[in-house]
Amino acid sequence: MTITQARDLDQRVLQHLAHMVAVPTESGTPNRGLIEWAADHLDAFGASTAIIDGPAGRANLLATLGPSVPGGLLLSGHTDVVAAGTGWATEPYTVTINGRSVAGRGTADMKGFIACVLVAVEDTDRSALLAPVHIALSYDEEVGCVGVRSLLARLAEHAANSAVRPDLIVIGEPTMMRPRHAHLGKIAYRLVFTAQAGHSSLSPFLPSAISSAAHVIAALETVAEPHLRTATRDATGEANAHVTVNVGSINGGTALNVLAERCEIAFELRHTTEFDPDALLAPLWSVVDGEHELLGQVGGGVEIEEITRYPALATNTDNPWVRLVERTADRGPSVPIGYGTEGGLFAAALDAPVVICGPGDIAVAHRPDEYVSTDQLQACLSFLTGLIEHICVRPGIGER
Repeated sequence: MTITQARDLDQRVLQHLAHMVAVPTESGTPNRGLIEWAADHLDAFGASTAIIDGPAGRANLLATLGPSVPGGLLLSGHTDVVAAGTGWATEPYTVTINGRSVAGRGTADMKGFIACVLVAVEDTDRSALLAPVHIALSYDEEVGCVGVRSLLARLAEHAANSAVRPDLIVIGEPTMMRPRHAHLGKIAYRLVFTAQAGHSSLSPFLPSAISSAAHVIAALETVAEPHLRTATRDATGEANAHVTVNVGSINGGTALNVLAERCEIAFELRHTTEFDPDALLAPLWSVVDGEHELLGQVGGGVEIEEITRYPALATNTDNPWVRLVERTADRGPSVPIGYGTEGGLFAAALDAPVVICGPGDIAVAHRPDEYVSTDQLQACLSFLTGLIEHICVRPGIGER
């Protein structure tokens, strides 16, 4: 950890953050070492912990501090980060602090939040807790909210006897500490079109993999067209839309004068809780079926692979727990966010209100020189301490 200056921030937050950043838990790579470290740390402060193993050295952690009863607070974060890539002015997997800026991969998204959670647990008097504090740490969130599903499945298996029924779930994604109560759901697919190579002069008679892909892309744009006029952007540039589509990649063909034998596209659809993504895509699949039949005439077809799927989130802003979060964060009323989280999965599995609120700016999260300010980290620590006091030490205050 390189420190030039760091004022007004609990040094334990920086120490924990530096340790976590030094472990490059990129999505799809092992994170169990970090999970074991967090479990050992929480054990030392009186929490009960359970490690839920995933594939190839990856794991989730569920920890509970306080009594084994329903209610209380669940704090959730993911341990994976996007690959550092190039273009950094500092070492991405070493925390560098310059003034009030803490740089390093994962500082904002979202190891800074986890560091604050650990310190908040350290400062909690376990004997004073009347309701539990749960901590859930997951893997591979950045690639489709993959890891948390096995954690939630574990809870569902033991639903009848489980005390993990929180009054409130807070997910610490970077929101500049402003509460967020809603986000779009997402479904994504990869389609591979295959045909028979031929001279381009035969285009009136033979199908092309690229042409079929183009027809499907046009049909996808039609799905989103009715919702374009209601889409808006706020003063910060953040989007607010009910349904969006995007073709993220397309690859196919070999030469200008050859009918394409293969073409691959990957696309996503995002949606609010008002819409069923499968119903929205039903007209698209009719077009895909037609292209599959056409390509089948030359021995080809369309292969479909679902890449990821997670639900939208829409927590009622009149919920008293949401109002408690707004008061405790003191950053204004809760508003929607334009990116996805594990929130919809938690809401569906635990039937509890979910609010997204954490330190840092999502705009810098996946870029070189990712950073979080010390002011944001200190605000997060104070926020977590306040929530634990109001929900777990003095339960019921959120309902006033």
